[in-house]
Formats: sequence, structure tokens, C-alpha cells
Amino acid sequence: MRATPVTIIGAGCAGLSLAAELSKIENSKVKLLGRPSPAETTPHVWGFWRMDWLEEPTHQSRASWSKWEFLAPDSAVVRQESTTHSYHALLSTDWLGACRRKAQTTQFEQIDVDGPNLPADEDTEFVFDSRPPELDEPFMKQHFLGWEIKTKTPAFNPSVVRLMDFTTDQSRGIHFIYLLPFDAHTALVESTMFSFTTEPNSWYEDAITAYLSDQLGVTSFNVQRTEKGCIPMAFPDRPHSRYHAIGGNSGAVRASSGYAFTFIQKQVKQIARAIATRADTQSTIAVRSPHRTLDRMMDAVFLDVLARAPKHAPSLFMKLARALRGDELARFMSGTAGSAIIIKIIFAMPKGLFLYSAVRCCANAIKSCLAMPLKGQIK
Repeated sequence: MRATPVTIIGAGCAGLSLAAELSKIENSKVKLLGRPSPAETTPHVWGFWRMDWLEEPTHQSRASWSKWEFLAPDSAVVRQESTTHSYHALLSTDWLGACRRKAQTTQFEQIDVDGPNLPADEDTEFVFDSRPPELDEPFMKQHFLGWEIKTKTPAFNPSVVRLMDFTTDQSRGIHFIYLLPFDAHTALVESTMFSFTTEPNSWYEDAITAYLSDQLGVTSFNVQRTEKGCIPMAFPDRPHSRYHAIGGNSGAVRASSGYAFTFIQKQVKQIARAIATRADTQSTIAVRSPHRTLDRMMDAVFLDVLARAPKHAPSLFMKLARALRGDELARFMSGTAGSAIIIKIIFAMPKGLFLYSAVRCCANAIKSCLAMPLKGQIK
């Protein structure tokens, strides 16, 4: 069987995950263009719920929990549990390192370049571009800074994750604490915001310090490491490449939540299957979005609500959590929710607030369609 030449632009999560998946194909030949991602050497936590297509990262995860909770002022704690879809924390260094080792078991080459362009004589049958998309401001962002801390005395309940705790300063935007307790003494504590502008590091650090003191009574701790990020909560209109877009470049990031890892893995597996069956050629291969159309529509409406009425965000997330069981929330966040779950969510949300945003989103979609040039028309 002849080799299948594949070129991947970008060496981040999507690029290396695809390279590792392609190593399972006999005689695969992969060229990776781009410098190694900082996430390959500096650990970041990637969260996901266990699903059928995530067995490998499930086994490599640093920790997992079958219980998680949501908190907000003047509201009872909402705690959920799932024995089938546990929540996992995976270190980026562990996953990307494992992907590189798998990729190197076949014909694999990485070329470290900043602005990769394919050589004119490249004998490549498939080309995939995983570089981040270009987005026009303004758009909502999920931005965060987290500390992994260690305390001398027990301070955390290692059996329960705090996915969202809104008992924090809401003056700058939608703000919550995300807390992953690895054991009674060790936890990742992230100050996370949904807003159009980011904050200086000191703002998040002060928020974490105040939260630990006010909510957990923790005043003495050591910071083991820091992680920081900014994720677009938006839909890329069009990838900036003439090649097949994958990962964030194809909109794999879930716009309403920022979760991306699970959807990237779903997408690269679909691509590898298409290449393995040789059913497609470079001109006809279809890289499908890992998000269903209905999920994208719901995300668009939800983001419009958050942008228009950020003060309602804590109550909206609490309503969502109260409406679903643990396994239902996991499936919704992972893009596998059935109609019964969708109906529960719709009935749990304030009708007037969401109906207004739904009309706005429909009107914007119609305007976008009308503004698109006809096929063959000169722009």
C-alpha cells in the first residue's frame, strides 16, 4: 500500500492530535509545519466529560470526578453526579507528549517555521490548517488566570469539582471561580470571566486570593504553577486559509463555553477515518464541523443574551444546572444531547429574554446570507 502524504499546519492540540491519529493508518506519512506549542512544555489543564471517543485521554487524565457543583449568591448549591460521564482534567503536556510519541512511530517530520507555506513541489495529498482563526473585534472572550496551589492544612473536598462559583466580584463582567481539587491540599483555582475585554494579571490574582480567604478560609498557600488563557466565544466566519481548516480554525471551540478538546478529538477521528478509507481526495474531502447546527444556533442565542444582559448570567447558569441531571449536562456540553435534554433547557430559560435574542440572531443570519456574494460573482 502506498504512503498517504499529509501536511498539517500548526503544532498545537489539533495538529498533534491529528498526527497521532494518522499514525494508526498503515504507511501514513505526515509533515507538521510549525513550532511546538507552548502547551507541549508548559502544562495547562484541559477539561472534558468522558465520552465514547475519548477513551485515550480518559486514561491519561491527571484526575477525574463523578460529582460537580454550581454556586451563586442567594441560591442553593446545585450538585450533580454522573457515573457514566465523569469529568476529567488532562494536562496538555501529557497529551501532546503522547501524541508526538505516537506520530513518531510512522513517517513523521516536523519543520519549525513561523509563517508556514507549503513548498511548491510538495507531494502532499491532504493539507490541514490548524492555526487559530482571525476574528474581528469586538467579540466576547473567556479569559482566565489560574493558580495551582498547595496548602499545609486540608482545605479542599477532593470528590467534588466547582465548575462555576459566582460568589465573586461581578463588577467587570461575568465572573466565576473554577476549582479543581486534586486532593485535600492541592487544587487548581481559576478566576474566569466572560466579557469583551481582558484584565491585568493582578485583577485575577486578587480575585483568587480574596476567594480563597473569604469562601474557604485559606490564607496560607504556595503557588505551584500559573496558567493563563483567552478563548474566543465567537463563530469564525471563514478560516484564513485555502486549506482544510481543523481545530479552532474550523470553529471547534464551543462558542458558549470555550470547551474545545472533546470536539477536536471528535473531528480528527472523523478525518483519519476518511483518509483511511481513501474515499475522498484532496479536492472532495469534507471536514465536518464537530458541532451540530442546532447546538450552534442555541449557542448564538445564549451568547446574545449574555452580551445584552450579563447581570442575569449567574441565575441563567444556575437554572441550566437545576434543569439537568449530571449525565444530561455532560452530554449537552459534549454535543450529544438528545431532544428531551434540549426541551428541558428551553423550558428552564426565561422565555422573553431568549425569544428576543432568538429573533435578533435570525435577523442577523438573514442579513449575512443576503450580504454573501453569489457564486461566481466578483467581490
